[in-house]
Amino acid sequence: MLEKTWKTMVGKKPVDLKAEIKALMDESPDRELVIGTDSQNAGNVTEYITVVIVLTPGKGGRVFFTRERMARIRSLRERLLKEAWMSVELGMELTDIVPDTSKLTIHIDANPDVQYKSSDVVQEMVGLVLGQGFGAVVKPDAWAASHAADHIVKGFLAR
Repeated sequence: MLEKTWKTMVGKKPVDLKAEIKALMDESPDRELVIGTDSQNAGNVTEYITVVIVLTPGKGGRVFFTRERMARIRSLRERLLKEAWMSVELGMELTDIVPDTSKLTIHIDANPDVQYKSSDVVQEMVGLVLGQGFGAVVKPDAWAASHAADHIVKGFLAR
């Protein structure tokens, strides 16, 4: 996942994402890492946006994102589980620079409220994340996936 093309919210490409995240995390013991992925189907394509946010509680954070397109995934369950897995995969790649997994949280773009279709998959997604040793947050509190990644996947930033 780290070998993909990453950008900041202003379009800058980090030279070495892992080194940049490590430097930011080392600057302050309060910082946390939040990862989230969102997807959207358009035509014959499913587009995934994964964000990693170095958060300084109460002061904001730095956002990095990557975009991946693939053949349309028609199954909601499959698409949502792929979102969760993409976030977990990135989390696993970053555990050597954030060994304290209590400082690394995965935000899941699914709602436990039964009025939403994603509620059928929430427990499976949470289990996938927890099973890898990360904290899991679901909607409405999963702002990294439901706001940051969603903002990018819906095309609000230049491609």
